Amino acid sequence: MVIYAECGHQGPADVEFCGECGQYLKWDDDKPVAVAPQPVATQQQVVQPAEPIAPVRQPVQQTVDEQVLNPGDLICGRCGKGNAPSRNFCSRCGASLAESEVVKTSWWRRLFGRKPKEHKAGERPGKDGVRRRTGRAGAARRTVGKVIRRTIAMALVFSALIYALYTPFRSAINTAALGLWSQITGIFEAKLNPVHPIKVTATAQSPGHPAPLVSDNAKNTFWAAPTDREPALVLTFDHPADLRKAIVYSGDAANFQSAHRPQKLHLVFSTGKTYDMVLADTPDSQEVPIENSEGATSVELHVVGLHRSLNGTDVAISEIELFEAG
Repeated sequence: MVIYAECGHQGPADVEFCGECGQYLKWDDDKPVAVAPQPVATQQQVVQPAEPIAPVRQPVQQTVDEQVLNPGDLICGRCGKGNAPSRNFCSRCGASLAESEVVKTSWWRRLFGRKPKEHKAGERPGKDGVRRRTGRAGAARRTVGKVIRRTIAMALVFSALIYALYTPFRSAINTAALGLWSQITGIFEAKLNPVHPIKVTATAQSPGHPAPLVSDNAKNTFWAAPTDREPALVLTFDHPADLRKAIVYSGDAANFQSAHRPQKLHLVFSTGKTYDMVLADTPDSQEVPIENSEGATSVELHVVGLHRSLNGTDVAISEIELFEAG
């Protein structure tokens, strides 16, 4: 980079016109030489030398095909010269680049191309500020890299089209992904084992629907209790348990709207710790996490919230399955 004597702007040394102001920079090549006036014997007269006429250079026309254009370059509308995007005037003919055509980037380069690294003022490209020449080996590596990136990009586009249009392929991919996810999560999740209570009682129960029916492994039976007072189930284990999960079937499976369903269960463990379990209003099974139960030999499940039925008066739970850490 040099500072032009004609205008004081900075730019490359091999251009003919300044990129900032458009001034011609090659006047020194053809600067006219002043000729001293000859004395006249008969008449003393001061002859003023004629003002030198600046040479006019016609720009050399060059087509776009004769040069390598980079994306973002500005193509001069007068001579066809490609200019850097930072220039305001053509480096060959000095024409304004305000309405010049911009070289566009291809679609695949916009999607998968690597953006050039931007350097701060005074920073040199290359490692540690030193530009290194890689030679033929480096050029070959770059070429191979481009081919690999383009191949991968086309493979991804083709696979996406098949996934979107071909249902069996989409199902196979989804199944494989779910299986892989289960294997990965299974590595980090603790193994859970079912724990069966040796005794199930309740603070209240309706006739024909006693408390043990919540753990009889049958979905067509259920425990039911009046809701005039807060009902609770009491499950007792034969060993200290560390409960981590529960599977709950709410209501009467045969007639879901015939009884209220629990909306919130307040768990009280024999260790004195508690945990609140929030349930959705659905006849399907729902998994709910459990915390704070380590070392508990029994748990009380207090029904403290309800999903109201259309015509029932009791609350019902078909089945509760508990799991502990293995």
